Amino acid sequence: MKTPLMLDYLDFDTSDDGEGCTSLDAMAYAKAPHWPALLTEVTQLLAWCSNAFGTPGPLEDGHAWDLDLQLQSDLGDALDVQWDTRQCLLLAPDAAQHSALQLSLTLSGPDPFAQQVMQQFSGDAA
Repeated sequence: MKTPLMLDYLDFDTSDDGEGCTSLDAMAYAKAPHWPALLTEVTQLLAWCSNAFGTPGPLEDGHAWDLDLQLQSDLGDALDVQWDTRQCLLLAPDAAQHSALQLSLTLSGPDPFAQQVMQQFSGDAA
């Protein structure tokens, strides 16, 4: 069995809609010196999801998984953040200008998607 890739910043809570879809919700707070490590961790996670399951998008449109990504400054201001699937890059152009950031991430997909993510990144099943 492959060793899971452990997460240092993201700690997921799971919820099940009862119809075969699971959401994985995480929130991470990082001061400026730790932002590059959080960025790397989120990039690694989303790159793995993109490589394993394709482009994220609405499940009702036939995508295998979806994501909601939000970023706030230490003052609570919403900052631009997006996942570039083609380049496997997390883009947050204004992040470096802030002393601390809060990142919220929700991954959603069929139960097998969530189980594979949790096995890959924590060694647990969702």
